[in-house]
Amino acid sequence: EDALEECPHFGWGQHYCGPERDVGVTCTDAMELRLVGGDSPCAGRVEVKLQGRWGSVGDNNWDMEDAEVVCQQLGCGSAAGAYSALERFGAGDGPVSLAVVDCSGYEATLWDCEIRGWGPYGSIHDWDTAVVCQGFSRLVGGDGACAGLLEVRQGRSWVGVCEDQVDMKAAQVVCRELGCGAALATPGSGRFGAGSGRLWDGGFQCNGTEPLLSACARRPPHGQGCTRPASVICSPYTGFRLGNSSSGCAGRVEVAVRGTWGSVCASEWDLPDAHVLCRHLGCGSALTVPPGGSFGSGDGPVRPDAFGCSGSERHPGECPVAVLGKPPCAPGNAAAVNCSGVYGTCGRSLKGSWAPPGIGTQPGRSVPAGSRRVRLVGSSGRCAGRVEVYWGGTWSTVCQEGWELQDAAVVCRELGCGTALEAPSSARFGPGTGPLWPYIPDCSGTEESLWEC
Repeated sequence: EDALEECPHFGWGQHYCGPERDVGVTCTDAMELRLVGGDSPCAGRVEVKLQGRWGSVGDNNWDMEDAEVVCQQLGCGSAAGAYSALERFGAGDGPVSLAVVDCSGYEATLWDCEIRGWGPYGSIHDWDTAVVCQGFSRLVGGDGACAGLLEVRQGRSWVGVCEDQVDMKAAQVVCRELGCGAALATPGSGRFGAGSGRLWDGGFQCNGTEPLLSACARRPPHGQGCTRPASVICSPYTGFRLGNSSSGCAGRVEVAVRGTWGSVCASEWDLPDAHVLCRHLGCGSALTVPPGGSFGSGDGPVRPDAFGCSGSERHPGECPVAVLGKPPCAPGNAAAVNCSGVYGTCGRSLKGSWAPPGIGTQPGRSVPAGSRRVRLVGSSGRCAGRVEVYWGGTWSTVCQEGWELQDAAVVCRELGCGTALEAPSSARFGPGTGPLWPYIPDCSGTEESLWEC
């Protein structure tokens, strides 16, 4: 039956019960919780999946106790802030699942709290709620948030992790959770000292694709204790691109540090650095290093990072990096590069401005709806992998040219995989075996499907 009244019964009002015999129900897996609109799984607007639909939580008295329960339930450590979603992450566009929640801060789930209203309700989002969590893991003792001794939350305190309980797969997850770039090393305790707090004897068994360290399986404690804390070094760079580029393979060198783009200073930029960048971008080898400012200085800051690549590194984040002295860089002296431009059959221009002859730039208008499919392949899970689309009766690979986080966000949303954490290039999940898709997506990040871009 779909409704209780469809079951056989004695008739409405026909019973021999008193209030002391009222029954209750505990359902499993009936509700889900997530944070959306933030730059990590541990920050954003609070949404609850109720009756198969995601909806926001409305509360005009949302406080830190409520936020604490959300963060702990999601494995995101303690709450750092409780907010109105309108102020920080934007209002929801679906129903309101729960209204007026009152938690003590120690409940196991949000729906264990006192809830005045169970929805779904209409789409009035003036009181949508949001939280920012401290996170489950952090790196301390380094020069920034992307390198140092690994600490994790236990209850409301931070503890270190034993050195032999953290491997590179766990490090990849830590770097992703912290909004850093690729995991570069797990150098042990000698790099950042011995730490000052207690150490947790357990560890993590990650496959490397989890969004949070708390989502990894646990390794049992080895029972002998330990004295050496684990450490992790992540690349601080979350992206590399060429700005002011008409060809896609020549332009101003730009890097993203935890999501903020800026130009690289030209004073120490040389041909080995350029070789590594060109190879990383799929643009072959470096031909020349034009004078600083040849492609403008860009809108963001000119970063004082001085790369010291040998030319053999696979990724610019693997190169040694020094910080220029003061003044760090002359105004407008942004580094530039001219790559050979080996693309295979991909386009050679910025997004939305190139397509092969006879092919339009808006596939959503010409592709039959029944054939509009997208998938991720090459990984152990369905929510990470090489992007492939079903086009022309076959699965085609999407070229990395112009592929950015807002494009990845649309794919994740279309597949029901939550927030996009990264938009990796350079065939991280292996090269495709089919043809290349001849379109260059240009998504804003708000579309429901890649075909709407």
